[in-house]
Order: sequence, then structure tokens, then C-alpha cells
Amino acid sequence: MSNETLRKRGHVESGHVQTFTRLEEYIIRELAHHISQNEEVSLTFLAEECHVSKSTVIKAVKKLGYQGFDDLVHNIRFNAQTSSGVLLPGKLVEGDCEEIVCKLADRLRLCEGRRNFIFTGDRRTSDVVARYMSRKLAMFDLFATMSTDYAMARREVLECGTAFFILHRELPRRAAHEQDAGYGMGMLRSARDAGFDIVAFSDDPDRRAAQEADLLVRISPNEDEDVDLFVPKTLMVFEQALTHYAQRRSANGE
Repeated sequence: MSNETLRKRGHVESGHVQTFTRLEEYIIRELAHHISQNEEVSLTFLAEECHVSKSTVIKAVKKLGYQGFDDLVHNIRFNAQTSSGVLLPGKLVEGDCEEIVCKLADRLRLCEGRRNFIFTGDRRTSDVVARYMSRKLAMFDLFATMSTDYAMARREVLECGTAFFILHRELPRRAAHEQDAGYGMGMLRSARDAGFDIVAFSDDPDRRAAQEADLLVRISPNEDEDVDLFVPKTLMVFEQALTHYAQRRSANGE
């Protein structure tokens, strides 16, 4: 979708000729560039990139004939899926994705110079996610060990950082133990008691990690029962958080 295509859409959808300010044309041009590169940007990112307020971006987008920024993103994603024939995850998380991504980026900051781990209790899903996350974190000198060992949750000389838990709703359930709320909760509580900051990625409809996690990333349930998109959705949210984290480090000259 080119810059000219976006501008023409504004004329057609509104029913009359729209007048774009130079600033709005700049916003549209930057937006078109990201679209042409198959990059999906957030409202906050685009506003910061163009050095304008979010309301200014939304105003420009509405002149293109969209109801708002979310409507624009939805249409771009739908058109991309339709034209390519590739199934992409739609809604990634329950709640405000941008807010969750920012909070997750804050948790990545807590990993710096500390002992972190990723709970890998199930080989079918969490191993895939954990290996990917561990490699990507290492690229930023953030180190998180994949583990199912309770010893990882003990207090040691190195200060506790963040413990990541991958809690897929299809994980096999362990037998309930006392007040244990579900699979992996014993490990989670041990980590919390040791002083770790807890981040849980879960699509469990019972929200079993909600009461224990400092940050619960509620991965949206599958829209198609025949396709399990938990892993790609989790990794997409994680990648967005890494991008925010990297941008903050760059802004601070790190």
C-alpha cells in the first residue's frame, strides 16, 4: 500500500476532497513506508517517530477514511492475509496490547545483571518459546536459563531478576497439591518467594497464573480450533517488547 494509495483512499472514503497538512502528509508517508516493508507499527511508535501526539496521528488516519488507528491496522492485516493466503495471528492478547508490551519491556529492564530463568515444564510448547526467548535475550546481554529445576528459584549471591512462565492451556495438568492452583504453580510460587519478578504468558481460560504473576500476558485464545497459534502469538508479543526495550536503551545511549 503506497503513500498515494493511502491519500486516494481518503478522498474516496470521505466523499469529498480532503486537505492534508504538510505534517499529516509526513505522517502518511512514514506510515506508508512501514506498510511497504510489511512492518506493523503501533500508534505510540508512529507518534514518537514523527514527533507528534497520538491525536495528531489519529486525525491523519481518519482523513484517510478509517474510523481510527485500530481500524487501519485491522484493514492492513486483513488485506495482507487475503492477498498472501497466509494465516497470521489476529488478536494477540486480551486487553491493551500496547500497554502490555510496554510493561513487558519494563520487566526486561529488570533482567539486567540479574539471575533470570524461563520455566520449561512442557516440551511441546514451552521449550519452543523458551529456546527462542533465551537466544534473543542473550543478544541484549540478558541471560535467562531454561529450567524446570526448583533450585533455580532459590536465593543465591546474584540478585534475582525475572522468571518467565509459559502456561499454555493445553498443558497436561498435574495433580492438585494443597492450595496449588494448577500446572507450574509450585515453581512459580517458589520463584516469587525467592524474590523473582514473575511474568506469565498464558491462554488458560481459568487464568490460573493471574493471582501469582506480577505481569500476566493473557494470550488470546485460538479463533480456529484446528490451528494452535499460542506459540507465534507469544513470540510476537515478546518481539514487540524487545523492540521497545532496544529503543529505550538506544535513547539512553546504552
